[in-house]
Amino acid sequence: MASNPCSACKVLKSVCTGECVFAPYFPSTEPEKFDRMHRIFGAENVYKILSNETFSPLQREYAVKALSYEAEARIQDPVTGCVEQIISAKNEIVATMGSDKVREYNDIPMPDDFLMTQNQQM
Repeated sequence: MASNPCSACKVLKSVCTGECVFAPYFPSTEPEKFDRMHRIFGAENVYKILSNETFSPLQREYAVKALSYEAEARIQDPVTGCVEQIISAKNEIVATMGSDKVREYNDIPMPDDFLMTQNQQM
């Protein structure tokens, strides 16, 4: 990979090795994708998420997509990020389906183990 480093290694000006955790998610053809995430969340935080061994490759891919979307939303609107888009989508669903069929956030039950740490769950 040394001849064609991933976009993360290009932005960070580091050597891209075969074990690079960024390479599968940030191809060299999309340098702006990592740059946005790096500016909003920091490369170290993105690295921590991608190197978490408890996540499957599919979960890592979803995390990269979600972080990329949120980073783009934060750049466009630093105060609310994607919250306005979520509220707008919810309002559109309410207008289509009716308010009686759309649950409110406080109506959704919280799982019993939601606030437990990983050590408490074991």
